[in-house]
Amino acid sequence: MNLPSTRRKLEELNIFHSEIPVMNKPTVIGYDKKFKWSWMATQLNTFYVISDFGSDTVTEEVLSHHLATSFELAKKNYTGWPRGLQSGLGVVSILISDSITEEAKEYCRHLKSGKKWAGFAIPVAVDSNNGDAFNFWKNPMWGRIYFPYFKRMIQTLTEKTQSS
Repeated sequence: MNLPSTRRKLEELNIFHSEIPVMNKPTVIGYDKKFKWSWMATQLNTFYVISDFGSDTVTEEVLSHHLATSFELAKKNYTGWPRGLQSGLGVVSILISDSITEEAKEYCRHLKSGKKWAGFAIPVAVDSNNGDAFNFWKNPMWGRIYFPYFKRMIQTLTEKTQSS
């Protein structure tokens, strides 16, 4: 996985939004708005913020800071219905690096990012050495109806390809 292949995937899915640095790192951002009856007739606005950290070590603190920065960016660019009124905001923060600490992997697996008002902040780390993606293991109670969608999108965006 790398930024050019991720941008291509976002464009193929018609959810490419922009390329602006986040935390002074090259970043590709996707935005998707979906309404589903199976989500109890709610609208979900999701931002995918994918940053390449190169050889910089990704720690729990780096993930937390990236999530907070990405969530603020998403709130600024969010134009949907008022949050909480049949509408939610999701931010999937994907950090690519060849150096990820075990604590950072656990942070992603156990969704230690905390709850947001009518929003979700989902950390993902991808090891650029082998393409392994670290993300949540099980769906939390809060927002349970959305997490299968998040899981599918994370798998789509982080899947290993020949060109990555």
